[in-house]
Parts: sequence; structure tokens; C-alpha cells
Amino acid sequence: MAELEEWSSDSNQAVEISIVQAGQESPKTLSTFHPKFTYPIFGDQESIFGYQGLRIVIRFAAHDLRSNIQITHDKRFEAVGDTKATDIEETLKDWIPSSKPLLFLRFYSVKRLNDEFTAAFRSATHFDTHLQNSSGKDFKPPGYLIESYTSRNRNFEIWNGELTDPAVKELVERMQIFVSFFVEGGRPLDLGEEEWTLSRWRVFFV
Repeated sequence: MAELEEWSSDSNQAVEISIVQAGQESPKTLSTFHPKFTYPIFGDQESIFGYQGLRIVIRFAAHDLRSNIQITHDKRFEAVGDTKATDIEETLKDWIPSSKPLLFLRFYSVKRLNDEFTAAFRSATHFDTHLQNSSGKDFKPPGYLIESYTSRNRNFEIWNGELTDPAVKELVERMQIFVSFFVEGGRPLDLGEEEWTLSRWRVFFV
């Protein structure tokens, strides 16, 4: 039993979240932190079996919340009968938006669909290149601008849109994992509902 415990990792500590944006030569990290909860993803014990020195780094682009996941470890448990290491990538696929292609069937081409499905688990280099080449500075949230204001010498804008808007829905889908990470008992919205149901919800972006 003690030997098996050596292969268990605290998922709250193993998961590391970073918000990044394009820099002059390479992506710049704005903030790095750990989730408060991971039990919706990894179980009530908030433990991941089968690794030593485990790190699960999830980076989100600050402007559009595209994500990239890098999983590293020092050692991996070799399966013994039915006892084997947790398939982390398979587990996270239910929670990372780019792994839910059916949700976007009405809106995207097959090529875009395939890109969305695999993007989060591509190499860090691929993500960095996308981030450096993306138009983060020119990014505008979906919906329409309803107010602008200045606070502490910084300019802010408030945008508003309906969940029936494909662009709004996509951005909300990308941020839903934060509900599970930081809201006790929080449940992500079911964005697969009929449009008349989604039209009840308006989303505000600052």
C-alpha cells in the first residue's frame, strides 16, 4: 500500500494554470496559479495515480483563451494487472473545449473542427507560434460594445452578447473549466441546449 501511495500525486498541486500573451520574442506569462478544486475532474480524493514528479501545465491565451496542455513527469508506473497509471490526457479531454468538436458542428468546417480537436494537446512550440502570430492586440470580444471607461490610467470596455452567438458560445466554452477549478460545487453550463434556451443568457466581457 505504501508503495502505491508513492505513485499518487495531489492533483491540485500537479495542475498549474498560466495566462499568457504574445511577447516581443516569445510568449509572456502574466500570471501562474493552481486550481482550488480538481475533484470534478480527478475524483473526490483529488489524486492522480501512476506518476512521480507530475506536472500538468495548462496555458491559456489571455485574449481568446485558447489552451495548451503539457504533461511531464519523472517516472510513470508500469501497469500491473488492472492497476495502471491514470490516462491524464483522456481524462482532460472531457473538460478542455477543443476536445468537444460535436458542439461546434453547425458552425465550423471539417478542417477547423479537426484543428480544434487536437490544438490543446499539440506541442508547446505550436501553441507559442500561434500565440505570437495571433492578433491579440487587435482582439475584440464577441457581441457588441456597450460601455467604455478609464480606471487607474487604464482603459476598459464592456461587451455583451447572447449565447446563441457562435463566437460567444465558443469563448464561454473555453472558460468553463474555471468553474470546476474555482467554484465549490459549480457545474459548467450545458451549451448543447436548444437555441431558444440559450437565448435566455447574455454574457458580459470586460
